[in-house]
Amino acid sequence: MSGEFLIVALVLTIIFAFEIWMFVDAIRNPRLTDQRRMLWCLGMLLVHPFVAIFYYFTSRSNLEA
Repeated sequence: MSGEFLIVALVLTIIFAFEIWMFVDAIRNPRLTDQRRMLWCLGMLLVHPFVAIFYYFTSRSNLEA
């Protein structure tokens, strides 16, 4: 049972990190208007991974680090 818990915890941690990454990207994306930025961030807060995945494939900025 602890092995299953570790796998679930790892998957949830990866999903959470991805959501945070997309949320920060939406805030910092210069191509988004203030209204779109607000809608993306609000969607990510309310619908979690589904909106983050959609944002990744449609609006993610390609900022060079």
